[in-house]
Amino acid sequence: MDIWKLVSMIWLVKSYVEGRPGIGTFLTSFVENEGKPTMVVFHGICWSNPVKLRVMKELSTAGTRSSSIMSKGISFRDHTVLLLADLNCPGTEELIMNATHRQLNRLPYRWLVLSDTPRSSRSSLWDPFLVDSDIVLATADETGYNMTEVYKPSPSSPAIVSPRGSFHQVLTDTRPHREFFRRRRDLMGVPLTITNTIQESNSSIYHLLQEDSLELEHDLISKNSYTLAKVAFLTLNATPVATFTDSFGYLQNGEWTGVIRELLEYNADIGTNVGMSQSRLQQVMFLDPLDNGRARFIFRQPALSLTANIFSLPFSPGVWMATGISSFVAGVAFYLSTRMIKTRAETGTVRDAYLLTISALSQQGCEVQPTHVSARIVLWVVFTSMMALYAAYGANIVVLLQAPSTSVNSLATLARSKLALGAADVNYNHFLFRASSDPIRNDIAKRINSDKGPKAFYELTEGVEKIRKGLFAFHSVVEPVYRQIDRTFQEKEKCDLMELDFIGYAAFHVPGSKKSPYLELLRVMFKRLREVGIKSAVNFRYEARRPSCKESVTMFSSVGITEMRPVLLFMAYGVVLSVVVTAAELLVFHANRYRQQHWSEKLARGL
Repeated sequence: MDIWKLVSMIWLVKSYVEGRPGIGTFLTSFVENEGKPTMVVFHGICWSNPVKLRVMKELSTAGTRSSSIMSKGISFRDHTVLLLADLNCPGTEELIMNATHRQLNRLPYRWLVLSDTPRSSRSSLWDPFLVDSDIVLATADETGYNMTEVYKPSPSSPAIVSPRGSFHQVLTDTRPHREFFRRRRDLMGVPLTITNTIQESNSSIYHLLQEDSLELEHDLISKNSYTLAKVAFLTLNATPVATFTDSFGYLQNGEWTGVIRELLEYNADIGTNVGMSQSRLQQVMFLDPLDNGRARFIFRQPALSLTANIFSLPFSPGVWMATGISSFVAGVAFYLSTRMIKTRAETGTVRDAYLLTISALSQQGCEVQPTHVSARIVLWVVFTSMMALYAAYGANIVVLLQAPSTSVNSLATLARSKLALGAADVNYNHFLFRASSDPIRNDIAKRINSDKGPKAFYELTEGVEKIRKGLFAFHSVVEPVYRQIDRTFQEKEKCDLMELDFIGYAAFHVPGSKKSPYLELLRVMFKRLREVGIKSAVNFRYEARRPSCKESVTMFSSVGITEMRPVLLFMAYGVVLSVVVTAAELLVFHANRYRQQHWSEKLARGL
């Protein structure tokens, strides 16, 4: 008998009695080489308890935790688990092949499988381990172990076996790249599928597949997402496949529709960008956003005259108080100056003093004309001061007449405002504006999707035209709206545009099927597309930026009845007050005359 065969037989017998020789040192070296937090789980190990205890003690001495029980549950420590299996133990092969039932064959779980004989790449043992698996087969030889990585690009393709290294007293790592993504990025033509949401135009399917950047006012998010997803698929050497659905995915009668349903049934690997929600997070996995699209209320800020009295805004309350006090002091000074030097032509009453002061404040004339120098000096000072105040007031009024307000800056102020509300007539808005537990959102939804009156859903062109006319807020994806605004708005009409987020999503993200083994590769690839600038270049080609305001200084707004409303009301109050004063004066005059006549008659009878 060959000496090496004899040694091998002795080694095998010893391995069953005492456990594999040097396994503790090998495991310790393997974990240290990984450079990751690791907990070794003895999964499918038939070694005797003393052997397990010895190996666990060696791992513990090296600072590595270990366990003989695998409890599958959602945990933030799952990425630390290294499953240790021995193919020489009975039932281990069946245990490995059934790993898919507990999803132990996928990241973040790692596997280290011990074997005495090499395994064929066509063995059914590797069926559960696709590109998102991390399994190392350690085949024992006379002096140590030879390690290989095994995975399958797709369920129907043969397994790919690549050298991982060896352990002969010292562990040698022969991987060309330690990064998981760089070792698995070649999918060898495996088809990857993206399901695209088409809601606005059937022609979008043709333009999406052609990538011709036409009709971007329709289904922009889907076109942008598909272009970038196709770049990612081709970079991974996969075959792009596109399918189509008519909904982003909503829960109806206990069942999901649209993109979410396609992913749940694993008819696609990823889908068009959709918004995150608690219910969707339980069904699919979200990756990076491909499209920067966002849905917002877009409107022109209402004129300042509609939300405030612009004739009181030029000065702060402190300035108005100071003006009143100064007018009072000026009236006192004018009265004293006229009382100190009395003439027949100038008696100097309090009424005349304050009538003249109010005339100066309102830049009006007065029949009271002082004759002596001191009173004229006071009058000159008053008119000069009021002239400077009037110049500042008039300059501020001109600015405020053409300035938009900033009062509508939240959903609460939008719900209370006089703006009419509407939304684009697409599927997602009909689901979005339904009854809500939030009272503010519920009020807005009732104004758009009313159960009793007409519903406020409009085509894009009609909605943008209503925005242009003012006092209208339109909910839609912003890029098509801005593209239409660029075509139809005058420059001055672009200066008061405002956005408000109704949904609450920071951005739409790419949903992925939890059953797809390619999500980790796509997640990294999407980040690389952003890092190298490809995402920005594609987004720049598809998306429309917010229109810039170029002529806000040179363009002026006309003044109408709305802007003059406070002044007209003030004049109306003045007319009413003047009638009341006139009536009071007539009443006092007739009362005095009656009293005089009464006393005259009484005196005449007494005489």
